[in-house]
Amino acid sequence: MKHFTPLLALCFASFFNTAQADDSKPLPLDYNPAGQETEALKSIPSQDASIVENAYKDLDQDGIQDKLDHCPNTILHVDVDSKGCELDSDQDGVFDRLDQCPDTAPGVKVNRFGCEGDEDNDGVMDSKDQCPGTPEGTPVNDVGCAVVNDADRDGVNDADDLCPDTPAGTLVNKNGCEPKTITFSNIVFDSFAHEIRDDQVKILKADIGVLNDLKEGEVLLITGHTDWQAKAPVNERLSWRRANSTKAFIQKQLNFESDRIYINGKGEMEPIADNRTAEGRQKNRRIEIKVIQKSQLPADAKTTIPKAMLVR
Repeated sequence: MKHFTPLLALCFASFFNTAQADDSKPLPLDYNPAGQETEALKSIPSQDASIVENAYKDLDQDGIQDKLDHCPNTILHVDVDSKGCELDSDQDGVFDRLDQCPDTAPGVKVNRFGCEGDEDNDGVMDSKDQCPGTPEGTPVNDVGCAVVNDADRDGVNDADDLCPDTPAGTLVNKNGCEPKTITFSNIVFDSFAHEIRDDQVKILKADIGVLNDLKEGEVLLITGHTDWQAKAPVNERLSWRRANSTKAFIQKQLNFESDRIYINGKGEMEPIADNRTAEGRQKNRRIEIKVIQKSQLPADAKTTIPKAMLVR
């Protein structure tokens, strides 16, 4: 048995070496160790790989042989590169035939038309915009940042400055105006009308711009006044409606909370000038706006206009 074991090992080694040598050779197409009949083997053509060149030369007719074509289904009559794929000259992922901005800079994010976006609509493309998110309508420079012009040098941009001619050294509020607790506005209303006219908006903006920011416990009181040309009840209702229009305007311009803005109307009862003259009547048709403590509000002040005052 001692002599048999080495002999047996030698036979196994010879067998495995032969198997490994056979494995290194390619299998013939008709290789079938089980001897079974298969239709798959019968159907394999005897031709070699040249069949691809002869039978399938250029199916998409782009001038690139199919065996070299990386994009074998290119549409007809488009320019392709050496690999048979459509051209994308600026490499933005949009084919040239669809690209409306064919010279986009490398690495720029584009839309489906091959153009980069302008997220804040300021006229400066996003790739060059150093101040994304600029509010719409804001004047910007060539890098998309708000143009800071401050003619009176009060620290408030001209675009936001409601008092653009403040004297040098004046302490101003966020509106660029010297802060006050009371202001008058003699804006012109159409006769028996309460709507703020377009030509009076700039005047009213400047008038309300001087108001202080509301502090804890403070509210805004808007009082409407008229001249004496109509009957007293008519004038009273008109003064309330004018105060109410002014409240809506202030809310939009200064972002004050509605429940901190009170209104009332005095009609013709508190004139500041002679109603017998045109000049005096104009001065009496006014809006008075002041910042006061809530505890000092007059009893008739309301945050919403009474229904009776809406009657024309």
